[in-house]
Amino acid sequence: MSSSQETQIKIAVIGAAGLIGVRHVDHILQEPLTALSALVDASQTDRTKELANEHSVPIFKTTEELLAARAEGKIVVDAAIVATPNNTHVPIGTLLIENDITALVEKPIAADSSSTTALLEALERAKGRGSSAAVLVGHHRRFNTYIRAAKKAIISGILGKIVAFQGTWVLLKDLNYFKDEWRTQVGTGGPILVNLVHEIDNLRYLFGDIERVYVEKGMSTRGYEVEETVVMTMRFGSGVVGTFIVSDCCASPYNWESATGESPYIPKLGQSVYTILGTRGSLSLPELRRWHYDSANGNGSWYNEMEYDDSLKSEIDDVMPLTLQLQDFVKMHKGMKEPNCSALEACKSLMVVEAVAKSMNTQQPVEVGKPASKL
Repeated sequence: MSSSQETQIKIAVIGAAGLIGVRHVDHILQEPLTALSALVDASQTDRTKELANEHSVPIFKTTEELLAARAEGKIVVDAAIVATPNNTHVPIGTLLIENDITALVEKPIAADSSSTTALLEALERAKGRGSSAAVLVGHHRRFNTYIRAAKKAIISGILGKIVAFQGTWVLLKDLNYFKDEWRTQVGTGGPILVNLVHEIDNLRYLFGDIERVYVEKGMSTRGYEVEETVVMTMRFGSGVVGTFIVSDCCASPYNWESATGESPYIPKLGQSVYTILGTRGSLSLPELRRWHYDSANGNGSWYNEMEYDDSLKSEIDDVMPLTLQLQDFVKMHKGMKEPNCSALEACKSLMVVEAVAKSMNTQQPVEVGKPASKL
């Protein structure tokens, strides 16, 4: 065995049968720093059996079976990726932490924020016993090259004081998408829980915690009980205010996936979907065009002709966010850094989503709650 193989992090994928599970397997196999050690698939699909045979790794039906084989010394599992349904993230993640296994848990971290308490407490206990086990939650857009460029611009001060934001996530989901009944039901489906959670985490990463939201619900075109369209306003703790439209029933290129080409299943169209507004300039994403009055030496206003520059585009690269997330996961496992998106951070994003849903149902502004844990 080569020295590079000896230093590879051995990772198991739990929930390997799903679309995101398969993608995680591919990234593990392509990354020199990692090796696939096992698959967990409750349904034991032909696809996962083929993967297991092709890469000579064992396949288990449950996480408990995986841990038993590890305890008996039959396999090595340094870390695990949890790509199972939302309501299983916390119990599986907790089990891994209790067994001192570093975990990457897919987003959202849970079906509801209250259930995250068990995972947060498990992390506190692990810290207390000196375990290095930690959790990275898979809000992979924090690694997206456009988000990284925007974050850098904000921190640098070239936009001045950030005052406001506007965003859009609107596309047309096909009818086959709704053949799974859970996608049509309140509490499991709908663009607030399924899609908006990604945007909320983007915004919190860029601007900090969100304190209050107010939501208006749009019309229904399909007749399902879940929402199709909502418009929301939000106030951040920093004082930034913003608006956001989210809808899955409109023919539109104005969504993150179409704009950036992040998803291999959705064609890239490149339209701007975020606008960040500051006292010294504004920035659109993913266009990354900055409008400003720099030549006026601080005295620019609406009477001056606006200038723009595209220099931030030099920050863009072709490295996939999931690749960067996996590399970050390895560094976190080795104790080289803190998680880019911790369980606590993911819980905060989920609490915003819950506040959005509550505001939609009550037609009132809602203050966003705070997690009990300070981990």
